[in-house]
Amino acid sequence: MSEPTSTSPVSPRMIGAAVLGVLALVFVFQNHERGRIDFLFWSISMPAWIWLLVIFAAGVIVGLLVPKIRARGRE
Repeated sequence: MSEPTSTSPVSPRMIGAAVLGVLALVFVFQNHERGRIDFLFWSISMPAWIWLLVIFAAGVIVGLLVPKIRARGRE
């Protein structure tokens, strides 16, 4: 008879998520100074980490759209 395998309550995925969460908090606390962005006729001031988060989100959206645009062009 085989013995039941014990499963650890902490998976490698949970450890990775915790490490990324801590790194994200460190990033936010180190980049809390306000920055000003001028674009066309808008001028907006907010913490640097928010600007970087917005730029990251825009990059993710573009990255998700590019394969769909390429696939449409091959048809």
